[in-house]
Order: sequence, then structure tokens, then C-alpha cells
Amino acid sequence: MSILSFKRLIAFSALTLIFAVSAISTPIMAKTLDDEDKTEVRKIIKDYLMENPEIIREALQELERRTAEEEKKRQKKLVSENRDLLVDPKYSYVTGNKDGDITVVEFFDYNCPYCRQSLNDIVKLMEEDKNVKIVFKEYPILGEASRKASLAALAARKQNKYMEYHTALLSAKGRITDENILSIAKSTGLDVEQLQKDMNSDEIKEVLKKNIEVGIKLGINGTPTFIINDEVIPQVVPYDAMKNFIDSMRKAG
Repeated sequence: MSILSFKRLIAFSALTLIFAVSAISTPIMAKTLDDEDKTEVRKIIKDYLMENPEIIREALQELERRTAEEEKKRQKKLVSENRDLLVDPKYSYVTGNKDGDITVVEFFDYNCPYCRQSLNDIVKLMEEDKNVKIVFKEYPILGEASRKASLAALAARKQNKYMEYHTALLSAKGRITDENILSIAKSTGLDVEQLQKDMNSDEIKEVLKKNIEVGIKLGINGTPTFIINDEVIPQVVPYDAMKNFIDSMRKAG
């Protein structure tokens, strides 16, 4: 056993003792230790931690690492279980290479400044890597205007103008509001009257509902969140970083 492993073992043992002592009033512990024993255990723990305070930090860092690792495994499992909802064109706008070896799913909100920041990087990836499939998932978490914009964008698919409208919404200055949702649609060349009918239909509302449901299942609580194949990345990923990540995935097979 290495020195570092030994120190971690001691740290976890110390933490275990702390929790045990904190629960010392339970019947089991009461039978195990008398008052003198409890006092001695507390003294041993206190003395050790006072002499080696860095051990607690190391133990907590290790605990954090293990927790993150377990969460990553859990999310990968959920991504696999919900793959159809994530990439089915019925629920999302799918572009790029539909048969690409890498799939990039983006959960976004039209009022999210970081999603706007990511737009050019996603477009560049789509243009420069011809073997990537891109999936856009409306995930309105920033209010009612965001929800209406998502419905409108999903409805724009019926007029074959999703990408133009999506780009226009994310490129707009200031917040997306009820008013400029339609004015942006008009400037994009959409039939606004038809768009309003479609965005208020049960069909489009159900699509958005499914997107939100799968996002909640995956524990997505911020935008943008990217899923590259089965890796969940809850943050902005600049073009170079995304390309490097994709290249490493390909090399790993």
C-alpha cells in the first residue's frame, strides 16, 4: 500500500469514527462503549485531526471524486436508456450527417446567453466535420417567453425553416419576448399565421413536453448542456475543445 493510500485509509477511518461518535446515543453504540470509552475515542480523533488536518481535505477530495465518478456512470446509463428520445427526429431537429459516427446533442434555451455564445461553434462544427450528427433539443428553463420561443421553433420545422429561425432567435439582440418571437419569424420568411396555429397545437406541445421530460430524467439543470455520444458536458464547450474531445473519442474507438 502506498503512503498516499495509507493516509487516505486513516482519513476515512477518522471520518467513520466521527460519524460513529456523533451517533453514539444509539442503542447499539450505547451497548458497545461506556462514557469513559466515548471520551477516549473523541480524544484520539481530535488529537489525530489536529496533528494532521490536511487528511480531512484529502479525504473529502477523494469522496468528491468518487461521487462525481458515480454520477458520470449514472448519467451514461440514463443516456443509453433514453437514446431514442434524445435523437429521434420526431422530437428534435437533426442535422449534419444523419449517419455520423459522433452525435452531439445540445439542450438549450433561447434566452440563455451562453447558448447564444455556442451558436457559432456548433455551426462551425457542422460545416467542418462532415461525420457528426447534430441534435438540437429545446429546453426552456428561463421563463414563459423561452417556452413560447421553443414551441415556435419546433413549429417552424413544418415550414422547413427551423435552422433559419433557430439561428435568428439565438442571434437576436436582447431577450426573446412574446412580441419579437413573431417579428423574428416574419423576418425569417415564415408564415406567421400558420406558425401560430402549429405552435399552439397539441402535437408541438407534446414534442416539447417530451424534450423537457428527458432533460429532467438526465438531471440537466442548466443550458447549454451537451451530450457527445454518451458523455454529458453541462457547460459551454468552445469549438476547439469540442473538436479535440470528438477526435479523442474517435481514436478511442
